[in-house]
Amino acid sequence: MKKILVFLLILVSLVSLSSTAYFFNQNRRAQKLLKDPTAASKEEIKTVTKALSKFMDLPDEEPSVATVLDKEKLKDQPFFARAENGDKVIIYTKSGKAILFRPSTGRIVDIAPINLGESQAPINIVVLNGTATVGLAKTFSASIKAQVTNINVLGEESAKKNDYAKSVVVDISGKKPELAKQMADLIGGVVSVLPEGEVVPMTGTQQVDLLVIVGANLKLTQVSPTPTVEIIPTLEISPTPAQ
Repeated sequence: MKKILVFLLILVSLVSLSSTAYFFNQNRRAQKLLKDPTAASKEEIKTVTKALSKFMDLPDEEPSVATVLDKEKLKDQPFFARAENGDKVIIYTKSGKAILFRPSTGRIVDIAPINLGESQAPINIVVLNGTATVGLAKTFSASIKAQVTNINVLGEESAKKNDYAKSVVVDISGKKPELAKQMADLIGGVVSVLPEGEVVPMTGTQQVDLLVIVGANLKLTQVSPTPTVEIIPTLEISPTPAQ
């Protein structure tokens, strides 16, 4: 009996020491994350994307992650119609995709394409096929309109050259450099001045905002046409706090 009692005391001591070590390590990790917001943000992204990857193939880019803190402020936006406080919003800018995820149930609440620009106002673009692939401009137009719902394609033509290795975005308006950059990031292209020899097609009375020359590096990503999420202004949600 005495031996059993001694054994139990040793076992309890080991469990106690193990628990103490665990909580000590957890506390030290929490303190480290609090002192380094960047590390905390990366930790949050890693945790959320790992959970999401069980349900879907994720884009090959690091997303932005935010937490819904006050769903009442977001209820007028269709994307947040079923949002709850604590939900995570994962935004893949280059891929044009936003995901509403609920960690408490491990479920995806909604997925939506994102808007470019400062509002829902249409963005007028002209698309030139800079490759030898017939019909690529038309294919690209259909894809980009599925991803970004405030896009208005004014025309599709062939570029003067058909050997563009990389897609090019030109700010024809001269007033929307941020918009041009967002578009370039979305399609894997670069922002540039109008290449020598190229001309902007006539579009009647409508002002062209951006000229897109589709290059050989283009990778089309299809996104179902669902309610959209605006990129600018930023979503009315607070950054994820360090845990």
